[in-house]
Amino acid sequence: MEIGTETKLEIRGLRILVADDHPAIRELLTELLEAEGALVETVASGLEAWTKLKEPFDVLLTDLKMPEVDGLELIRRTVELDEPPVIVMMTGYGTVDTAVEAMKLGAYDYVLKPFRPNDIMTVMLKAWRRRLDERERAILRSQVDFYELSRELSQAGSLDSQLQSVVELSRRECRADYVTLLTLGEGETQFISKAQSGDVDLTPWVGPEMLSLSTGVALTTFELAEAVPSWRSRGEALLEAFAWAPLRVRGTPIGLLCAGRGPGNSGAFSDGERRGLEIFGSRAAAAIDSHSLYDDLQGTFTQTLEGFARALEAKDSYTHGHSDRVAFYARLICEMLGLPAPEIDQIEHGGLMHDIGKIGIGGSQLNKPQRLTADEYLMFQSHPVKGKRILEPVSFLRHLIPCVYHHHESWDGTGYPEGLDGEAIPLEARIMAVADTYDAMTSDRPYRKALPHYFAMKEIRACAGKQFDPKVVEAFEEAIETHRRDCAKHGKWCVP
Repeated sequence: MEIGTETKLEIRGLRILVADDHPAIRELLTELLEAEGALVETVASGLEAWTKLKEPFDVLLTDLKMPEVDGLELIRRTVELDEPPVIVMMTGYGTVDTAVEAMKLGAYDYVLKPFRPNDIMTVMLKAWRRRLDERERAILRSQVDFYELSRELSQAGSLDSQLQSVVELSRRECRADYVTLLTLGEGETQFISKAQSGDVDLTPWVGPEMLSLSTGVALTTFELAEAVPSWRSRGEALLEAFAWAPLRVRGTPIGLLCAGRGPGNSGAFSDGERRGLEIFGSRAAAAIDSHSLYDDLQGTFTQTLEGFARALEAKDSYTHGHSDRVAFYARLICEMLGLPAPEIDQIEHGGLMHDIGKIGIGGSQLNKPQRLTADEYLMFQSHPVKGKRILEPVSFLRHLIPCVYHHHESWDGTGYPEGLDGEAIPLEARIMAVADTYDAMTSDRPYRKALPHYFAMKEIRACAGKQFDPKVVEAFEEAIETHRRDCAKHGKWCVP
């Protein structure tokens, strides 16, 4: 037998299941096909073949007459599989009509017994090419579907919601039991789970060596144990199949999207599912990258505005550090009120930015030692409005507007800029009002010296129910006294 090099290359790696009740034919076909690089498994009956087809095969080469389940019944069952192999029937000259019937049921081709080696190789080559065509069409269809689904992810809101959508869609579309998305931690040797679908976290099955393997790897657990030496220590018995796609940003790996199948969901992931995992992984990587860039932009812009506010204060020794101290006092009040941590951080940030509107007011007017004229006083009162105008166009800073715009409102409605009263004033602004006033009274100003803590607190208590929310005053008094006692105990200053 002479088979050209092209044929050897074409069938190398082809997974073939041979079903025939004659041992000699099974042995002959195994020897013939394995010599050409195919991966061959054999069974002696149609029932055994049906059981074996729970695993993925490229070609089913089956006899017509077999015990328990004959070839025709095996074909009927096989074509109903989600990803059936290409079916080739082996039959004698006297049953050609039955072979034609088999092709109507879904068989791709047949070969007559007794066959010559070249007959088998020719049919296998045709079947392999058919299989490749089917794979390409399936992959193309699935890629279109995956791309359509991945477009939905771009409409999700936060990064967390996008990553959770990635793992949910990956689990559904790749028919996985478990999906975990991980990113590299510090040192780039450990992974951090960012999102998970299914009741098993795949993090223990993951190692940094997976980043160096090809994109979209899909292996059975046996193959994985060979590819990743440390796999055996990760409890592979829980999984029947495992697939992963590295997440890359501009060529640099930043994490993995992993999918697993548990007992009862056997079989390696298909090429289409593997490509789908790649598509979802690329979407996740893009989301992480965009979020990181956006965070950097937010941070840079916020730091710039905070820098402007501090630069304004730094021009005058009387106001230097004012915003930092107001932010500190605001945090003390928030913690005493028992507010949630994210809200405390937001209000503290508002303290840093509360006077940002003073950028639009001249320094000579802000720190004038003499009494302000009516026009100058109106100019001073405009800084909350100016601050609001600065922040309003910046979507990621709009949540600070209540602190900036309303921190000069009064509990009794006599404040500005809108004359709000009571609980109509946002809580963060009521907190800011107390923190701002306390620091103003306990700091030197051009028109007076700083008041001692005792007199400042006496004045703030007197204004509770008029200028200030009584509950906020009560919380501040308790918080600042506790803070001062702690500072005295440890020999520290009482301000940041």
